[in-house]
Amino acid sequence: MSDTIKKLNKLEKDLNKVKQYFYDQIKESESSIRIYTHLDADGLSSGAILGKTFYRERIPYQITVLKQLEREEINKISDQVNNYNNLLIFSDFGSGQYLELQKQLFHKKEFHNLIILDHHLPQKISNKNEIDKLGELHEETSPWHINPYFYGIDGSYEISGAGICYYFSKCLNEKNIDLSPIALIGANGDIQNQGPNKSFIGINSLILEDAKNVNLIEVVNDLNFSAIKPLNEAIAFSKDINLPGLTNDANRSLKLLQTSGILMENSEGKIKTLNDLNQEEKQKISSTIIEYASVKFNIEPSLIIEKLIINRYLLIKEKVGSELHDIAEFSNLLNACGRTNSASLGIAIAMGDRKIAYEKSHDNLIEYKKLLVKSLSWLFEQKKIQEKEYIQYYFGEDVIPESIIGTITSMLIFEKSNRIDKTKPIFGVAKREDEEVYKISGRAHKKIVKKGVNLSQAIRDACKLSNIDVLGGGHPPAAGTKVPVNKIEIFLENCNTIINKQLQLSAN
Repeated sequence: MSDTIKKLNKLEKDLNKVKQYFYDQIKESESSIRIYTHLDADGLSSGAILGKTFYRERIPYQITVLKQLEREEINKISDQVNNYNNLLIFSDFGSGQYLELQKQLFHKKEFHNLIILDHHLPQKISNKNEIDKLGELHEETSPWHINPYFYGIDGSYEISGAGICYYFSKCLNEKNIDLSPIALIGANGDIQNQGPNKSFIGINSLILEDAKNVNLIEVVNDLNFSAIKPLNEAIAFSKDINLPGLTNDANRSLKLLQTSGILMENSEGKIKTLNDLNQEEKQKISSTIIEYASVKFNIEPSLIIEKLIINRYLLIKEKVGSELHDIAEFSNLLNACGRTNSASLGIAIAMGDRKIAYEKSHDNLIEYKKLLVKSLSWLFEQKKIQEKEYIQYYFGEDVIPESIIGTITSMLIFEKSNRIDKTKPIFGVAKREDEEVYKISGRAHKKIVKKGVNLSQAIRDACKLSNIDVLGGGHPPAAGTKVPVNKIEIFLENCNTIINKQLQLSAN
């Protein structure tokens, strides 16, 4: 038995306890279940899995999508619990706020009807190596708190919030194995396909096996470009592959493609997408790009191939060429809905709506993509990224809103160009409307995380040093919080100091 399966067995054993706890709670409650979830692709996937599960069980439920589970939101929830006596489920957040939930619900209101299904580092836990603390917390919060770190599973890349919700759903009813693709859409949204050729690893790989076993997902080797954009644009504006002379130049990319001998226009006179090409044509495109990069720029072919060929995860029952066929495009669509104040559309689509919600979502996707392009162009054209000795940061000003500051920061750290310094974490800072606070989203490349950088702990420590009493955290490579406007400078300086200390400690 593999180590991963052993860990999953421990998780599933606990989920059986949660199942019993769940049914005991809903027997006593006369109200619907209240699900609170995050607005990103993983949060919407989590909410959709739970919604579909309870719909099938004919259990009434309501889903509320939040930007973050902040203290103010917890206070609002606390004010309502005695009036309605709902069972509360927190998905894709809750672990980082569990002490505040205990304080406001358990102690102040004597309300204990809640379940947390999360994958972020729990509050007061610095990193996954604090085994004893995690063990104590696991025992203290059982059976209402499920978190992968309790079982030695890394929540930053082995399983997402949607994955935790999926196993809870499957525990309630084995037939919910058909929700496995939604869990992978959530994992993809959290950029957890970090294995070779963008593969899933850890528990996510077992979820993939579930999806394959019920014939819902096909895994194919493909070129690492968008499957639905015109191919010249997909190459020019790839987030993952930087090709000198082609990147950011769709016209030159088209000229190169035309040298492959493939007719690049479809029957409608439009430039073909990857979905329009057969395997032989894709092989010709691959050979053309490898030859271009190796001959003209002396790039080692093996290095090109490593980035050029990826695993693509295709949903067998979805229409080829739609945004729902490829889980990467599906997760982009959910993100677009969540980040453009249309989270309910995203949840409806993930639950199976292929009519009204799906049609409406196209406008959100177009708006979202335009905003991302505008934001990135503005950042570099106006040279908005600032640096300290150990960190870099930028202010979104009136261009990048709070809703997409995390997405932009992720795009910066994961893009394959050298436009930012990957040896330093980067912090995006966006002013919240109608409130004198900044939303902070920090991201760190996996190379410096391996060297000791832990953004979850850094943000918590920086808040404490800056005398900022807020909830914050996440994962070592990705974390966030909010900071009063008048304390942003000291907060960033403290982040700079703490990152330096983390690197020094790791070096020693």
